[in-house]
Amino acid sequence: MIVLGVTDPWGEDNAAALLVDGALVAMVEEERLNRIKHAPNMAPEKAVRWCLEQAGLTLRDVDVIAIGFSHPRAVLEGAVKEVGRRRLRGLDVARGPRREYTAYRLHKFYASQLGEALGVDVLGGGGNGGPRVAWVRHHVAHAASAYLFAPFDRSNVMSLDGHGGQDAGLIGSTDGVRLDVSAYVEREWSWGIFYERYTAALGFRPHNDEGKVMGLAAYGDHGGEIFPFIDLDGRDGVPTYDRDALYRHLGTIRRRSREESPINGYHEHVAARLQYSLEQVLQRITENLHAQTGIRDFTLAGGTALNCSANGKLCLLPHVDRLFVQPAAGDCGTALGAAAYVYSQTTGKRPSTTFDHAYWGPSYTNDQIQAALDGAKLAYRRVDDVAAEAAKLLADDRIVGWFQGRMEVGPRALGGRSILANPTNAGMKDAVNKHVKFREPWRPFAPSLLGEAMREYFGTDHPSPFMILAFEAQPAVRDRIPAALHVDDSGRPQTVSRETNEPYWRVIDEFRKVTGVPVVLNTSFNVDSEPIVCNPRNAIATYAMSGMDALAIGDFLLEKPRAGGSG
Repeated sequence: MIVLGVTDPWGEDNAAALLVDGALVAMVEEERLNRIKHAPNMAPEKAVRWCLEQAGLTLRDVDVIAIGFSHPRAVLEGAVKEVGRRRLRGLDVARGPRREYTAYRLHKFYASQLGEALGVDVLGGGGNGGPRVAWVRHHVAHAASAYLFAPFDRSNVMSLDGHGGQDAGLIGSTDGVRLDVSAYVEREWSWGIFYERYTAALGFRPHNDEGKVMGLAAYGDHGGEIFPFIDLDGRDGVPTYDRDALYRHLGTIRRRSREESPINGYHEHVAARLQYSLEQVLQRITENLHAQTGIRDFTLAGGTALNCSANGKLCLLPHVDRLFVQPAAGDCGTALGAAAYVYSQTTGKRPSTTFDHAYWGPSYTNDQIQAALDGAKLAYRRVDDVAAEAAKLLADDRIVGWFQGRMEVGPRALGGRSILANPTNAGMKDAVNKHVKFREPWRPFAPSLLGEAMREYFGTDHPSPFMILAFEAQPAVRDRIPAALHVDDSGRPQTVSRETNEPYWRVIDEFRKVTGVPVVLNTSFNVDSEPIVCNPRNAIATYAMSGMDALAIGDFLLEKPRAGGSG
């Protein structure tokens, strides 16, 4: 059975994923291929084409196209039902309230674009000898991307984001195949929109800079208090908030100018209280789920699950044993979840792939890389051991672009398309922010470390392969890796396994041999506001125009002279 999963293009972070007989063979975000950040309202045409080429298939070979969103008609009916219950009873569902009807028309328009890109009548359900089309409710797709690939069977399930057409999240549990939904989170109390609104009020870009707000929160003091308009008791096991009070409070926040640092004695404290409030909400949801099911393992997806600070707090709760967070937790993951859900519902089985790594995107041969290097007319050399060479450069405080193997899915660079630096030199944080990433100086980076060093450095054995859980570093090691820790001594570590990424494991191990520290500073291979690089030409261009000192790409190494002309 061949299932092609796609995101509905009515939104951002569009992607495609391909399952062949239950095995994930390819997944990639459209932005990585078309180079437009988030690929908003764009059918994932290039992503679909690449996935099929990767498997040696055509669309005629596909049995089902699974779309990670409800059919436009279901979205309209759900929206009218919700609004009608509150204010607009008796309106014709066929036309709906003006706002909902306009959204329906836009959704239908973008769905038709998807159908044109695929050459399939997606609104009519496919057929006519082609692949069948299945629309999967947005948060069911999110949830399926987590629970169907988690390393355990029974688990509690939570998915939260801005909104997914009919709703803004779900909570429930699973026996490994079947999803038992306890409650859908109504759009009126969207916790993703809640965080986005504060992101905008603080002077950042909503649906883009929430990670900046999370990082900013570490500089502030939340005072141990959540916002007073939040009701943690909520409805159906999900906390709610007074939306009118929320907007009144948003109106009182002094919006900072773009030139103003957010660490100014005011904005960081708002961010801290926001972050603390979200953490308390998530804690209450997990407490309620555990009370209902008795299950101590949790799977998370949806955009809110990208909040690694909150995830780290959840790991430490007494009712949580294990936590699996889908690394492609944003909307791109609904392509994977939709495909997996259709497969599981059809066969009664989970996919055969366990999501223990995120390397499902494109890769390039040495011949392809060399052709790109020759075309760029840059000096390079081929080396016998690129990991050992890169480790020596890192130990010498050189900033290294690392381009190896298949590309990661999701927003975190995990050693396929990364920029690396020496974590033992506190000055490397400022150097990478200022000269390479071109971003704010207060923003943190992440440590990638050998998996066996996790307890020594972060006091836990909890797996963290996706850089999506934040933990406090152990006091004894904080002065060893200052550039890879945040202002509160926390880090979002990536535990690196030799089995899933030997080249990356080796560069960290070689760095350990030189310095005694089994950790490197890791950030995504891009500059601010651009997609992570995908192909060799992207990598070479970013290396050339930024302050990176070296590029380790395939078996090739490029180096720039040191400032002042020394080698």
